[in-house]
Formats: sequence, C-alpha cells, structure tokens
Amino acid sequence: MKKLLLVSLCILMLCVTQTFAQNRTITGTVTAKEDGLPIPGVSVTVPGTTIGSQTNGDGKFSINVPQNATSLQFSFIGYGTVTSPIGANGVVNATLSSDMRDLAEVVVTANQIRREKRSLGYAATTVQGEDLVKGGNPSALNSLVGRIPGANITTTSNAPGASTRVVFRGGSSINGNNNALIVVDGIPIDNSSVVGGASSLTSIDFGNRGNDIDPDDIENVTALIGPAAAALYGSRASNGALQITTKSGQKGKAQVSFSTSNIFSSILKLPDLQNEYGQGYYTATDDDGNITEYYNDPVENWSWGAPFTGEMQEWGQSIGGVRQMKPYSAQPDNVRNFFKLNNKYNGYGFTQGDVPNKYGYYGSYSLNPYFVLKNFSNNNNVERITGNVNLTYKPASWLNITERIGIDTYSDRRRLIVPKYNYTPADDAGNYALAQTSNGSYQIDQLGVTELVHDLMVTGTHKFNEDFQGSLMLGNNIRQRSTNTNRTATNASTGLVVPGWYNLQNSNGPINIVQDFISRRRLFALYADLNLSYKNMLFLEATARNDWSSTLPINNNSFFYPSVSTSFVFSEVLKPNDWFSYGKIRGSIAQVGQDTDPYQLLTTFSRGTVLANFGSTTFPFGSVAALMASTTLGNPNLKPEQTTSYEIGTEMAFFNNRLNLDLTFYKNISKNQILPIPTPNSTGYSFSVVNAGRVDNKGLQLALRGTVVKTKDFNWDLYGNFTRNISKVVELMPGVDQFVIGGFNGMSIVAAVGKPLGEFYAVTNATDDQGRTIVDSGSGLPVATSEAQYLGSYQPKYIAALGTTVNYKGFTFDVMFDIKQGNKFYSRTKDIMAFVGTSAETGGPRFGQPFPNSVYLDDDGNSVVNSGANAVNYLKQDYFPDLNPGVNIVDGSYVKVRTASLSYQFKKSQFKGLPFNALTVGVFGNNLFIWTAKENKYVDPEINSAGATNEQGFDFTAMPSIRNYGFNVKVNF
Repeated sequence: MKKLLLVSLCILMLCVTQTFAQNRTITGTVTAKEDGLPIPGVSVTVPGTTIGSQTNGDGKFSINVPQNATSLQFSFIGYGTVTSPIGANGVVNATLSSDMRDLAEVVVTANQIRREKRSLGYAATTVQGEDLVKGGNPSALNSLVGRIPGANITTTSNAPGASTRVVFRGGSSINGNNNALIVVDGIPIDNSSVVGGASSLTSIDFGNRGNDIDPDDIENVTALIGPAAAALYGSRASNGALQITTKSGQKGKAQVSFSTSNIFSSILKLPDLQNEYGQGYYTATDDDGNITEYYNDPVENWSWGAPFTGEMQEWGQSIGGVRQMKPYSAQPDNVRNFFKLNNKYNGYGFTQGDVPNKYGYYGSYSLNPYFVLKNFSNNNNVERITGNVNLTYKPASWLNITERIGIDTYSDRRRLIVPKYNYTPADDAGNYALAQTSNGSYQIDQLGVTELVHDLMVTGTHKFNEDFQGSLMLGNNIRQRSTNTNRTATNASTGLVVPGWYNLQNSNGPINIVQDFISRRRLFALYADLNLSYKNMLFLEATARNDWSSTLPINNNSFFYPSVSTSFVFSEVLKPNDWFSYGKIRGSIAQVGQDTDPYQLLTTFSRGTVLANFGSTTFPFGSVAALMASTTLGNPNLKPEQTTSYEIGTEMAFFNNRLNLDLTFYKNISKNQILPIPTPNSTGYSFSVVNAGRVDNKGLQLALRGTVVKTKDFNWDLYGNFTRNISKVVELMPGVDQFVIGGFNGMSIVAAVGKPLGEFYAVTNATDDQGRTIVDSGSGLPVATSEAQYLGSYQPKYIAALGTTVNYKGFTFDVMFDIKQGNKFYSRTKDIMAFVGTSAETGGPRFGQPFPNSVYLDDDGNSVVNSGANAVNYLKQDYFPDLNPGVNIVDGSYVKVRTASLSYQFKKSQFKGLPFNALTVGVFGNNLFIWTAKENKYVDPEINSAGATNEQGFDFTAMPSIRNYGFNVKVNF
C-alpha cells in the first residue's frame, strides 16, 4: 500500500513538473508612440486563448503563456490594437499609436442605457467622480459648478445642507420647476426644495434633496442637457437630467479604501464698512447745508453721528450707575467681538439687585445675535431610502427584456424653536424702557415623499449586413408620487406655557394646525426608441413617448412628444493625418411636455381668515368653524406645458487627441405655460390658473480641453467652457404684461414680455438720456422715477470656467475658476447698511458735496450739470436711509476660485512592508476667493433667500456664503 502511494506521488510530481515546463513567463513594457510614456491598464492577451493580463501604473506587465504561444496582443481604448511576436529572450515591448477612430467612449443616457458617445445626436457631458471630490465640497451638485457647459448652477451659501439650483439653458418654465431631473442608477429621485419660514422674506434654507447624495459614492455624472437627451424620462425631464451612476463592485481582487478629511470654514465675503463716523445723527445745519450739531443717540442704531476722534468717552447703557468707556473710534473686528454675552451690558436674564430677568444689550430692532444663536434653532432630520431592482432576461441573442422597479422615499422632520422670555432693561438712566418679551413657540413640520417607478423595456437588435445595423426598444413606465405635509405648532397667540420645554403639549391654548396636505399623482407612459447605424459613422435615433397624467383633466390628460437626432462622424471618410484626429457633427429636434401639480383643476378650500385693520382672526373662533374658498380659481381645462428644442453641434479632436472641442448651438421654445394670472377682485378670486405664455431660450455652449505638455514625469492640461444664453418672455396672455415670480411690495422679480425671465422691477433714481442721476434743484437729493423700471435680470449674460491640472511625478495640482457676468441681484444687506450708515458708500464727506454724476432740470426740462459754482449739495443722511428699492439692485458679476487642490501619491517603494496598495495625502479648498463688480461691496451674489426656486438673485438678508478648506488622507488596502 505504501509503495503504491509513493509511486502515485512520483507520477503526480512528474505531471506538475511537466505542466510548469510547458508554461513560461513573458515580461515587457507598453508605451505610447506619440510621447514615449508608459500606458497603464493595457490589455495583454494570448490570441486564441483566455489567458490575459494588464499593464501596471508604469506600463509594465508579466504574463504566463503556454510553451506553444507565438505572439501577444495589446489593446487599449483610444489606441490601435497591436500584435507582437514572442522572442526567445522572454521580453516583449509594444508601442501603441493613438487612434481616435477606435475610440468608443461610453456614456450613460436616459433609462440607464449605455451608448457610444459618437452615436449621440445631442450634447452630453460626463464628469468623473474623481473630479467631484477634488475640491472637498460635501455637495455633489455644488461640485459640478464649472464642469458642465450650458449649466447655470447656483450654490447659495455653499454650506452643508444648503440649496443648490441646477438649470440647463436658461430654464423654460415661468412658474414651474426649472431644476434638472436627478436620476440615480436609472431611477429618478426627488429633488424638492421646501424653504422654511412664512416666505422668502423670513426664509430658512433646509436645502434640496439632491444634495443628499455623497460625492464619494459617485462613479460619474452625465449631464443630459437638452430635451432630446432626456426625452425618454418624460415630462419631468423637460429641463434635462443629471444621470448619476454610483460606484459598484468590480470583478477581480477585492479592495478597501479608507479616507478621512478635516474641513475648516469661514465667510467668503463680508460687507465693506465705513470707519469714519459713529453713533447718532445730525440735528442742525448752517445756511450752506453744513452739519453743525450731532446727537449721540444711545437708543437708535444709526451711525450717522459725528466723525471719530479717538477720545475716550462713555457710551451705551448705565447699569448700576456705570457706563462703559471706549475710545470713540472704529473697533477692530467689531462684528465678531461686540455682541459677546460674557458681560452684563450684552447679556440677558441676570439679576440686578433683587430684580431678576434683566437684560443689558439693547437693539432697537433686534436681539443680540449671540443670544439668537444660543436660544433659537431650526433643526431638521432627514431619513431616506433609495434603491432599485433590475431583472434582465435574454430569450434570444437579439432580444433583451429588462424590468426595473425603484423606490425613493424619505421623511423630513423639522423642529422650529423660539424661546419664551420676558426681560426688562437693566439701564438705570431711563434711556431704555422697552421690555424684551416673547411668548415663545414650537413647531413641528413633517414632510414625507414616496416615489415608485416601474419600467419595462424590450429591446431587439438586428444586423442587416456588415455596414447597417439597428435596434428598437419598446417601453412602459408607471410612476406614482405621494406626498404628505403636516405643520403643527403651539398656539399662535399665546405660545408656550413653560419656558424651555419644547413640546406640543406645552401649548398655551389650542394647538395650531398650520398645514395638513396630502397628494398623490400617477403617470402612465408608453415609449419607443429606434437606433440605426451605418458603418459606425452615421447614426439616427428617433424616440416617441405618450404620457397620461392624473393631474390633468380626464378628457385632456394624454400628451405625445417625439424626438429625432442624428450624428455623422465625418473623420471616418477623411484620410488619417497627424493634426486632425476626430470629427463629428450632430443635430436634434425634440418636443417634451410637462404636466402640473395636483389640485390645479379645482378650487380648493381652507380655514377661514378674517382680516382687520390691526390683525386677523383665523377660524375656528371658539366653537365657531368656518371655511373659505382659495383665492386662486382652478381650471378644469388645463393643457400640459410644451417645450420644443432645436440643437446642432460638433465634436472635434486635434493633434492625436491633445486638443478637444465640443460646440453646440440651441434654441428652446416653451409655450402653454401654466400660470396663476391675476384676475379682478370682482370675480371673488385674486388669481386664476390658465395656460398662457411663451419663453424662448437660445444660445451656444462651448467646451475645450487640451494637453499643453506631456512628458514622462510632467503633464499639464488646460480645460474650460463658455455658455451664452439669451432668454426672452415672448408672450403672456392678452392684457397681461408681466407675471410676478417673487420679491416684496416695492420690488418684484417678474417675467415681463420682451424681457429675460427673472427681470427686476422697481422704482429707482431717475436719470437723463446720458445716464446721469437727476436730483432735486433744492435739496440735491435724487429724484425717483415716476413708475417702476425694468432693471436687469438674474440671468447672466454669459457663464465661463477655466481650469488646469498639473501632474509632476507623484504630485497633482488642480485649480478651477468660474465666472458669471451681466446678472443682477437685489441686496437688502446693502439697503440695511445704508439705512444705519455703516456701508462704505455712506462714508467720506457727508455734506458739502453734490450727488456724483448728477444733473438737475431747468424750467425747460433741460439737464444742468450739477457741479462747480452751480452745484446743489446734498446730505448723505437725508438720502441713504430712504433709498428707492431699485437702487439696491446690484451687478451680480463675479469671478471665483471655485476649487483648488494639491495632492501627493506615494510610490509603493516608499511604504514597503506596510499593508497599503496606495497612499495619497492632500490639501483642498472650494469657494475660496471671489472678485465682484465694483458696485458690489456687500455679499457673494450667489446667496439667495428663496433656495433653489425660480425666485433667484434675492438677498433678503440671506445666509452668507462660506469658503471651505482642509486636508485629507486616502489609503487603499
């Protein structure tokens, strides 16, 4: 038995030895012909077998091949395939030549369909996940700024959880949603922006749900910019779509990545202040209009007082007979340090003598901001689940059946806290008699959204001959969206019973049901997608879709929209040359519809409210209940909005793909806008919902990318894009010249016929035909226009970005600038600072000077230059506290350093013996620096009080924007 085992073992060893003797190891290096640099990731295979390997980061490979193997095949995307013989020395080096004709860049299009980019007849830009995380921004949407031509992305405050607005090609809807649809792994997800507060005048930015996505989880983002690109997604993609593909497991060796970051933040832009004058205001002037007396008012918050002298003086409250002493001068870092609660002159709730609940800080119109920060809060907690299940069945080689079911559901629970307090002034000089009091309040907002999406797609492919092939997809889509909103608060009049206990059971009186809203909408659709290809250079795509929407009238709830696009890779018919690598022209025509929100067909009811001169009464009043009809009259005959787009473009590459260009011209026509138009009060309603209006957008978008230098150790790339969009409201309904989008009484953001969407409309300073300000010949103060004027739009004239990436050995440096020019915004920050006399423009000489660049009118209405001996001087204190609203509309142009990063990737030899495959350390920043227009000395123009809605360019004391910077470490195991 032992002898038999020994013989068997010998035979086995001989077999193994023979097997190893039949294999041999081949090594080598693969480089590029154009620059001689190694190419990582090249596929190395033995022809006719399944044996293969890949080159590493240095272009080197090692592969075990059979003894009878005679050659190796080398292939890589963008390069021609090469077959090289195996020599006797076991070393095979290969050189690959760039071949754009073999380039087959794959992009993810509508319904998660992967297609070669060369076949697309419309613009589609792909941003890789590694580019999203370079600047360290926690928002994936903010990280897209400057990387997508045709996109106007507004980051508001750039803070974690803040809103981000993503609009392609100007936006098409006056009153509807203009944000791009967000799709994650083929499933459209909710991107609602529900701003807290009663309106944008008292807003709380709780962000929009698209920012729930972690940038580190994203593989890439494809921007489907026009309706043609997103037609298969239906009405909700009429504004284009962001197709997000998340990271997934890959076949091969398992890897674990660990990364950590430390981020610091600071305010990006603070207002410029005057540092020449202090508290108070003037009370007397001489005959020449020169100020002769000031009153140092301890109560009001004006800084229209006497010039600073630097002398020590008493100021503020008298507590225990003592006032504070400070030099009468500008205080360094006063904004940060002045309001701190660490002394009784700024504090609340302390005891003075035997009297409790005293306060020292006095502000005529506000509380100490540190007290607000400590005691008021607006919290929200979002719990969200998003996922999908895909089933694929291939009954034949030419037929594919895919069923996809997805869900996106979340709850957003918000808690709004206002403390209850009653403080009396500690001042014993009698200057401050006003008590600081609040009944307090506690409100819970619960918002829930659930979306179910089902797609069934049947795709057949057929190859007619060697040159001509095609595919046809037939699909069905069912979408259901359910929402519920419940806002409940303590009694609006009497607030809380016990201070500090924030619970609805602590309501001092009946609980206030602020809102209780439930909606459910359903959409059913059939669609088709036909693709034809000739010689892999001429492509045609045609789509058709029909939707049935539950939010439209039953007899008019069906709407059909088609699209057709084509592309021609004309470089295929040209002779190969060194300077022109690739060329393609493309064009498309598409139409897409958009339905409306629920409950627009009928007039709804709500709790009755009776308005009075000094307040209002909301029912139920005692035991008496009352309902009242909405002020908006529903319309049972609504039709869907409709957008038609036309697009033509080209993609070209030069010098072996060292320079790439993508240029697109487009025009979008959006009509049948669904609007609540003002109606005469005699009808019993204030508004009626109608189909009216047309908005046109036309423009161009350009993207460029080039490699300036490329050597073995050094690589320098430049990239940039440019977008020019011209928006115009062509028509509304007969007799209506404009529609109010937002603003306040005295300043409106409107859609006005003949103007761009989002025009500012307000009374401002009158000017003559040369643009000089007209002043009153007596007071020297600017004269107001007789009626409101159109003062520019929040739409920029153009958007651009410029970036560079430099690689030197293990170092990588990346920086990107983005630019917006020609847009306007309203700044209440400017208005408030002018009112109190703290803005830089209120400094300098405050009397004895004429208004800059001004004229006054003579008896014949002619302009007389207001200067020299005939000058009429004005007093700044009489002008700035009462500015016309239009004066606060400011040029919103800017240039930003949007992202910057510097990293170093260690070589494996530098951490030999450690369990790392890769180690990278770096520093990064986003929203780092800003240069604004000369007249904007106040805030970052991107901030907005209305979140991601159509009410843009509205700084009604909005949250300031922040810069973020930090360092990170990433390790792969």
